[in-house]
Amino acid sequence: MIDFKDVTFIVPIRFDSEDRRNNFKTSMNFILRNFNTNIIVLDSDKESNEDFVKSVSEKIKYVFEKNGEKLFHRTRLLNEMTKMSETEIIVNYDVDVIFPIEQYLEAKKLIESGGTMCFPYGGKFYDIPKKFFNLVNEDKLDEIPLNDCTLFNPGSVGGAFFFSKERYGSIGWENENFVSWGHEDWERIVRVQKMGYKMERTEGVLYHLTHSRTSNSSDKNPFYQFNGQEFQKVNSMSKEDLNKYIGTWGWI
Repeated sequence: MIDFKDVTFIVPIRFDSEDRRNNFKTSMNFILRNFNTNIIVLDSDKESNEDFVKSVSEKIKYVFEKNGEKLFHRTRLLNEMTKMSETEIIVNYDVDVIFPIEQYLEAKKLIESGGTMCFPYGGKFYDIPKKFFNLVNEDKLDEIPLNDCTLFNPGSVGGAFFFSKERYGSIGWENENFVSWGHEDWERIVRVQKMGYKMERTEGVLYHLTHSRTSNSSDKNPFYQFNGQEFQKVNSMSKEDLNKYIGTWGWI
């Protein structure tokens, strides 16, 4: 058990399929059997899933927000959990991703050394079929044959990242103008780099537990085009203009 008590994993959830439930159980159990750490889950849904979450582990801090809408405002949920976190190092974490242990350790070190944001992988984002999930549950990630998996993206900036609560907070945390899925991953990279902060990566790959997709995890999201316009807006700004824009964000 690795001491990660000075780290908080923040996990926004909506169990829109049985795949999500299974992946949540798999990824949370992986973290909790390897790390002595903090996990906050914010559930935004029509009904509470506290019983299910607590059945995975009583160690998870569960927060429920009643939401009868179809849209999942991920950026806002992440900011709410960031405010709740009592540690300086925080991990924005997707329930469908897992990394080799040494990549978590290296990402933490890079934040401790002054990084603002660090992805715990080198960019390769592999989708793992269900037939290999048993290897994940046995902590045998190195035995998963990546040639039999789908490389979704060779240069991904999604899935999970470690960040400094203070340094990332000075440039706005998550941009809540992004609703549901689309473009927010690249926007935060542009913002961090424009504002002169350090973005880091470790070596290694991301293991993504495959799942069915709804409108909140595809370009069918009705806000997808609006999100694209927000990204272009930020991307076209100078550092000075971006700093002024961040100053208008009411969630800071």
